[in-house]
Amino acid sequence: MKYRILSLLLAFIVIVSVPASAHDFHTSITDIQYNPRTKSLEVALKVFTDDLEKGLSRYAKSKVVYDSNSEKQQQLLAGYVKQNFTVALAKGKQLNYKVLGSEAETDAVWIYLEVPVQNASVQQLYVKNAVLTDMFADQMNIVNFNYKGSTESVLLQRGDTEKKISF
Repeated sequence: MKYRILSLLLAFIVIVSVPASAHDFHTSITDIQYNPRTKSLEVALKVFTDDLEKGLSRYAKSKVVYDSNSEKQQQLLAGYVKQNFTVALAKGKQLNYKVLGSEAETDAVWIYLEVPVQNASVQQLYVKNAVLTDMFADQMNIVNFNYKGSTESVLLQRGDTEKKISF
Protein backbone atom coordinates (compact mmCIF):
# COMPACT_ATOMS: atom_id res chain seq x y z
CA MET A 1 0.00 0.00 0.00
CA LYS A 2 2.78 2.43 0.93
CA TYR A 3 4.62 1.55 -2.29
CA ARG A 4 1.52 2.37 -4.36
CA ILE A 5 1.07 5.73 -2.64
CA LEU A 6 4.76 6.56 -3.12
CA SER A 7 4.62 5.66 -6.80
CA LEU A 8 1.49 7.79 -7.28
CA LEU A 9 3.18 10.66 -5.45
CA LEU A 10 6.25 10.33 -7.67
CA ALA A 11 4.03 10.37 -10.78
CA PHE A 12 2.31 13.51 -9.49
CA ILE A 13 5.65 15.27 -8.89
CA VAL A 14 6.77 14.45 -12.41
CA ILE A 15 3.45 15.70 -13.83
CA VAL A 16 3.57 19.09 -12.16
CA SER A 17 7.28 19.68 -12.81
CA VAL A 18 7.45 18.99 -16.57
CA PRO A 19 6.22 21.59 -19.07
CA ALA A 20 3.40 20.38 -21.33
CA SER A 21 5.38 20.95 -24.51
CA ALA A 22 7.98 18.45 -23.27
CA HIS A 23 5.76 15.70 -21.91
CA ASP A 24 6.08 12.28 -23.46
CA PHE A 25 3.44 10.77 -21.21
CA HIS A 26 -0.26 11.37 -20.79
CA THR A 27 -1.76 11.69 -17.36
CA SER A 28 -4.33 13.44 -15.23
CA ILE A 29 -4.75 14.00 -11.52
CA THR A 30 -8.17 14.04 -9.88
CA ASP A 31 -8.65 15.11 -6.29
CA ILE A 32 -11.97 14.29 -4.62
CA GLN A 33 -12.81 15.61 -1.17
CA TYR A 34 -15.98 15.03 0.82
CA ASN A 35 -17.45 18.21 2.32
CA PRO A 36 -19.68 17.24 5.27
CA ARG A 37 -21.13 20.76 5.55
CA THR A 38 -22.58 20.72 2.01
CA LYS A 39 -22.88 16.91 1.84
CA SER A 40 -21.11 16.92 -1.48
CA LEU A 41 -17.98 15.66 -3.16
CA GLU A 42 -15.75 18.45 -4.42
CA VAL A 43 -13.78 17.31 -7.45
CA ALA A 44 -10.79 18.96 -9.12
CA LEU A 45 -9.48 17.28 -12.27
CA LYS A 46 -6.16 18.44 -13.77
CA VAL A 47 -5.15 17.62 -17.36
CA PHE A 48 -2.50 18.91 -19.72
CA THR A 49 -3.97 21.63 -21.93
CA ASP A 50 -2.73 20.21 -25.24
CA ASP A 51 -4.08 16.76 -24.41
CA LEU A 52 -7.45 18.21 -23.39
CA GLU A 53 -7.64 20.18 -26.64
CA LYS A 54 -7.06 16.97 -28.62
CA GLY A 55 -9.74 15.13 -26.61
CA LEU A 56 -12.24 17.97 -26.97
CA SER A 57 -11.49 18.28 -30.69
CA ARG A 58 -12.25 14.60 -31.20
CA TYR A 59 -15.41 14.90 -29.07
CA ALA A 60 -16.58 18.03 -30.96
CA LYS A 61 -15.41 16.74 -34.36
CA SER A 62 -13.75 20.12 -34.95
CA LYS A 63 -10.58 21.87 -33.80
CA VAL A 64 -10.80 23.19 -30.23
CA VAL A 65 -8.38 25.62 -28.63
CA TYR A 66 -9.10 25.83 -24.91
CA ASP A 67 -10.68 29.11 -23.75
CA SER A 68 -12.05 29.27 -20.20
CA ASN A 69 -14.05 32.40 -21.09
CA SER A 70 -16.05 30.72 -23.87
CA GLU A 71 -19.50 29.61 -22.69
CA LYS A 72 -19.78 27.29 -25.70
CA GLN A 73 -16.48 25.63 -24.78
CA GLN A 74 -17.50 25.25 -21.15
CA GLN A 75 -20.63 23.42 -22.33
CA LEU A 76 -18.49 21.24 -24.61
CA LEU A 77 -16.11 20.53 -21.74
CA ALA A 78 -19.03 19.62 -19.43
CA GLY A 79 -20.39 17.18 -22.01
CA TYR A 80 -16.99 15.56 -22.49
CA VAL A 81 -16.37 15.21 -18.75
CA LYS A 82 -19.85 13.79 -18.09
CA GLN A 83 -19.23 11.18 -20.79
CA ASN A 84 -15.88 10.13 -19.31
CA PHE A 85 -16.04 10.71 -15.56
CA THR A 86 -18.57 9.22 -13.15
CA VAL A 87 -18.87 8.64 -9.43
CA ALA A 88 -21.26 6.36 -7.56
CA LEU A 89 -21.81 5.31 -3.97
CA ALA A 90 -23.15 1.94 -5.12
CA LYS A 91 -22.00 0.04 -8.19
CA GLY A 92 -23.97 1.06 -11.27
CA LYS A 93 -25.80 3.95 -9.55
CA GLN A 94 -24.09 7.04 -10.93
CA LEU A 95 -24.49 10.28 -9.06
CA ASN A 96 -25.50 13.40 -10.96
CA TYR A 97 -23.08 16.28 -10.71
CA LYS A 98 -22.55 19.82 -11.84
CA VAL A 99 -19.51 20.99 -13.78
CA LEU A 100 -18.71 24.27 -12.04
CA GLY A 101 -16.15 25.47 -14.56
CA SER A 102 -12.49 25.34 -15.39
CA GLU A 103 -9.37 27.44 -15.28
CA ALA A 104 -6.03 27.37 -17.04
CA GLU A 105 -2.59 27.17 -15.51
CA THR A 106 0.66 27.50 -17.44
CA ASP A 107 0.33 24.15 -19.21
CA ALA A 108 -2.71 22.52 -17.62
CA VAL A 109 -6.42 22.97 -17.06
CA TRP A 110 -8.27 22.43 -13.78
CA ILE A 111 -11.88 21.29 -14.15
CA TYR A 112 -14.14 21.64 -11.09
CA LEU A 113 -17.17 19.49 -10.28
CA GLU A 114 -19.62 19.29 -7.40
CA VAL A 115 -21.35 15.99 -6.66
CA PRO A 116 -24.23 16.17 -4.16
CA VAL A 117 -24.57 13.12 -1.90
CA GLN A 118 -27.38 12.55 0.56
CA ASN A 119 -25.40 10.27 2.86
CA ALA A 120 -23.83 11.68 5.98
CA SER A 121 -20.88 9.35 5.40
CA VAL A 122 -19.18 7.99 2.32
CA GLN A 123 -17.55 4.66 3.10
CA GLN A 124 -16.97 3.67 -0.50
CA LEU A 125 -16.90 5.31 -3.88
CA TYR A 126 -16.97 3.85 -7.38
CA VAL A 127 -14.99 6.10 -9.71
CA LYS A 128 -14.77 5.92 -13.48
CA ASN A 129 -12.18 8.16 -15.10
CA ALA A 130 -11.80 7.43 -18.81
CA VAL A 131 -10.69 10.99 -19.63
CA LEU A 132 -8.41 10.85 -22.68
CA THR A 133 -8.02 7.04 -22.57
CA ASP A 134 -9.53 6.85 -26.06
CA MET A 135 -6.87 9.30 -27.31
CA PHE A 136 -3.70 7.95 -25.75
CA ALA A 137 -2.89 4.29 -25.11
CA ASP A 138 -0.55 5.30 -22.25
CA GLN A 139 -3.05 7.67 -20.55
CA MET A 140 -2.92 7.31 -16.76
CA ASN A 141 -5.59 8.91 -14.58
CA ILE A 142 -4.68 9.15 -10.91
CA VAL A 143 -7.63 9.64 -8.55
CA ASN A 144 -7.10 10.70 -4.92
CA PHE A 145 -10.10 10.54 -2.58
CA ASN A 146 -9.74 12.40 0.71
CA TYR A 147 -12.30 11.47 3.34
CA LYS A 148 -12.09 12.58 6.97
CA GLY A 149 -8.35 13.16 6.79
CA SER A 150 -7.46 9.88 5.06
CA THR A 151 -6.55 9.63 1.39
CA GLU A 152 -6.90 6.61 -0.87
CA SER A 153 -5.50 6.67 -4.40
CA VAL A 154 -6.16 4.59 -7.51
CA LEU A 155 -4.65 4.48 -10.97
CA LEU A 156 -7.05 4.18 -13.90
CA GLN A 157 -6.02 3.58 -17.51
CA ARG A 158 -7.27 2.22 -20.81
CA GLY A 159 -9.04 -1.09 -20.20
CA ASP A 160 -9.25 -0.41 -16.45
CA THR A 161 -11.13 2.88 -16.11
CA GLU A 162 -13.33 2.11 -13.09
CA LYS A 163 -12.39 1.17 -9.53
CA LYS A 164 -13.86 1.06 -6.05
CA ILE A 165 -12.29 3.15 -3.31
CA SER A 166 -13.11 2.06 0.25
CA PHE A 167 -12.38 3.39 3.72
